[in-house]
Amino acid sequence: MRFRLLGELDARVGDQPVEIRRPRLRGLLTALLTDLNKVVPADVLADRIWGEQLPVNPRNALYSYVSRLRTALGETTLVQRSGGYLLTADPDAVDLHVFLRLLGEAAATGDDREKAVLLDRALAQWGGEPFAGLDTPWFAGLRETLESRRLGAQLDLADIRLRGDRAGELVPELTALAEAHPLDERLRGQLMRALARAGRQGDALREFDRMRRLLAEELGTDPGTELRQVHERILHGDPGPGPRTPVPQQLPAAPASFVGRAELLAALDRAGEAAGPVVISAIGGAGGIGKTSLALHWAAGKLAAFPDGQLYVNLRGFDPVAEPLPVSVAVRGFLHALGVDGSAVPPDPDAQLALYRSLLAGKRVLVVLDNAAGTGQVVPLLPGSPTCRVLVTSRHRLGGLVATHGARPLSLDVLSAQEARELLERHLGRDRLAAETATVDELVRLCAGLPLALGIVAARAVTSPELPLDLLAEELRDHAARLDGLDTGEAGLSLRTVFSWSRRHLTPEASALFGLLALAPGPDIGLPAAAALAGVPLAAARKVLRALADAHLVTRTASGRYRMHDLVRLYASEEAERTLPEAARDDALRRVTDFYLHTSWHGNHVLGPAGTSFRIAPPLPGTGSRRFAGQPEALAWFGTEHACLTATTELAVKHGWLTEVWQLAALMNEFRSRQGLLPERETAARLALAAAEQLGEVTAQLIAHRLFASASIFAGRPEVALESLPRALALAEECGDRVQQAHLHYVLAGAWEYHSANYHAEREQCEHILRLIEPEDDPRLYVKALDLIGFCHIQWGEPAQARHWLERAAAVARAHHDLDGEAHAIGNLGYVSLRGGDWSTAIEHFEWAVEAMRTTGNLRHANFFLVALGDCYRATGRQEDARRVLTEALDRYRTHPEGVRFQELEACLLALDG
Repeated sequence: MRFRLLGELDARVGDQPVEIRRPRLRGLLTALLTDLNKVVPADVLADRIWGEQLPVNPRNALYSYVSRLRTALGETTLVQRSGGYLLTADPDAVDLHVFLRLLGEAAATGDDREKAVLLDRALAQWGGEPFAGLDTPWFAGLRETLESRRLGAQLDLADIRLRGDRAGELVPELTALAEAHPLDERLRGQLMRALARAGRQGDALREFDRMRRLLAEELGTDPGTELRQVHERILHGDPGPGPRTPVPQQLPAAPASFVGRAELLAALDRAGEAAGPVVISAIGGAGGIGKTSLALHWAAGKLAAFPDGQLYVNLRGFDPVAEPLPVSVAVRGFLHALGVDGSAVPPDPDAQLALYRSLLAGKRVLVVLDNAAGTGQVVPLLPGSPTCRVLVTSRHRLGGLVATHGARPLSLDVLSAQEARELLERHLGRDRLAAETATVDELVRLCAGLPLALGIVAARAVTSPELPLDLLAEELRDHAARLDGLDTGEAGLSLRTVFSWSRRHLTPEASALFGLLALAPGPDIGLPAAAALAGVPLAAARKVLRALADAHLVTRTASGRYRMHDLVRLYASEEAERTLPEAARDDALRRVTDFYLHTSWHGNHVLGPAGTSFRIAPPLPGTGSRRFAGQPEALAWFGTEHACLTATTELAVKHGWLTEVWQLAALMNEFRSRQGLLPERETAARLALAAAEQLGEVTAQLIAHRLFASASIFAGRPEVALESLPRALALAEECGDRVQQAHLHYVLAGAWEYHSANYHAEREQCEHILRLIEPEDDPRLYVKALDLIGFCHIQWGEPAQARHWLERAAAVARAHHDLDGEAHAIGNLGYVSLRGGDWSTAIEHFEWAVEAMRTTGNLRHANFFLVALGDCYRATGRQEDARRVLTEALDRYRTHPEGVRFQELEACLLALDG
């Protein structure tokens, strides 16, 4: 039997065609052929064939179609297995599998001539659009993926031919492809090179100008680095083959004092020589045992074996205060190292991983994945090419990686006594060790062969040459061990004792800050917060932090923040509790809490024209705070410090600092709302309400009730707001606080909308707001009320009234420099135009609103308007633009799902695919 899927479906038994006319039957055959010789579960087949339009009884319907297909193909070809169906055939009899096999063979060869032949044969499998007439989401996605693979093969083949003597002959073919894919920069660069090689430099430069205009008009971006380099070379008369792909060299320096591990190094060599799809050495062991040192030392001696580069990432799997590095962050770093411009990185995480694997296909690259949390963090980052090698280090054994991917596990033990002596000799010199042989033997025994402990001992001896080794040994013997859980179980080994050597030689100021840093909230700390923690000016804090970094007690990250190693932090927290009075510790934590509180206050004022509706107490002495030049700077600070601000709120709860609890929650509310951090917003609101009720302060209670009611609405529980807010309103009316009353009416308006789509009740609440306050009282709230009234008129189908209120909202927002409020009103005006069929005006409004909200950091509402913008693009025939913005919206909803909007987006994408 033979089957053709890459074009019009064709099935043949011998030379006789098999008649398969019904679309569902064709869909069943195609769905089985894509997973040829594999059991496909029945529910998977049903989803592929019918999508969301499932019949009443999918399994019965599927069984009926299977029976018909079995009759057409033969009883032995299609059989039922447990839970699914199996179609058996030779993969070389199916053009789809031949295409994919040839692409894999082409990626694996380094010979241009052989690769060109394989790519030619792969592309010859295509006869037209695959799966025509099959338009379920699964078929649409598969069709798009295959078309992308086909284009990639065409471009790979063009790259090879451009290196030949007849590159100019490619101009017609590349011109046609560029017309079909006008925004593909790689393709445009190939066309420019072909034109230049054909002596048409002027046409090549005009292609660049055309591309630059297209990118500016369609995407609002400039050409990427590679296309600009092609342009530069053509300007200088060089029609060369194009920019060389960057060769990443990301490996950190190998440790100079590495010793021993001969058997493990040999095992790594053997693993590298073994056959298989990918060689993975999962190097496991306890913290401080030398996993990373082994990996880097081996890799440093194998650079020639990986001419296409080395990739490295610390996955932070066992950082006690920071989350493991997300796979999406790691793969973006790899893509940048491989030469992919930020603008060219796909927004979809799966597409990023696919691009990463495509870039490594056929290359000899070493990938080092350091400090992995588990198999799930590693598997997505494995290359698909058999030419790549992977080293993984982890404190876990990674049994799943061994079982599923054939990883070669290597376990590290402590150094032998001879190796430990050799390590100390590397640091201290043979003469110094020979002078105190007995003491050296004792140091080796007390360190129990742990490389980290031996390294710290050596560093202490080198930096204090006047200190006798006997004194170091005495300190090890006498210092009590408390980090029992981090001992190896060997007598005399205590990391706490080793760490104490570095601390004892600090200045009093550095020693005090060392302990306080371990108590500070959050996974890391910035310089201003550290200064507040210590109660000293920035310059003094910077000097102390530099001393701690020089002593390897803290690490300064690339972003300029400070982080402690997990073992160091455990030790430092114990020392702080032992050496610093409780009052000193509490004062320090009060100061750093004050820093976060006052800086959040200033940041909140920058985000909105009205700032906050409450006052905060003056900061404690020695507490500074940051000021911000504009919204982007404030948003960046909130984003960087979000984990620390969350931890500070929890710290305030723990210590019973009730005022700080509700005020921090209130000051973070606007940022979290704009960013779509709804679960974090709800958690903070719960803490704020509990703190406010315990305090009994009226303003605190009113604000906390408002925060909790609003968070409950977006958590899908608007009835909570409807039940609780009337009591809060009565309290606000009793104390005569008009602004708080207005805020509560606004939340009630939203509650009526989300509870029962009662837009009349929603408008009534907004009219209360307009009677209670003037724009000068709270311009942001006033604008929101006007905007919401306009929104109600949109729902009632009253465009003239909606436009009146929304234009008024935009004008008030503009007068009070409320860019976010203006953007929301303009975006809603886009809905008015959309419903009236004025697509061009709607697009103009939506594009402006989305761009403005990106500036204000309101990604959540920007996403709402992105969906509407995609609908407008689709309706006006701008399919690529629609796909671009809807994919961007989908990517955000995957991270921050929001039910109704997500369903709207899915419907819009289905319509686009249809």
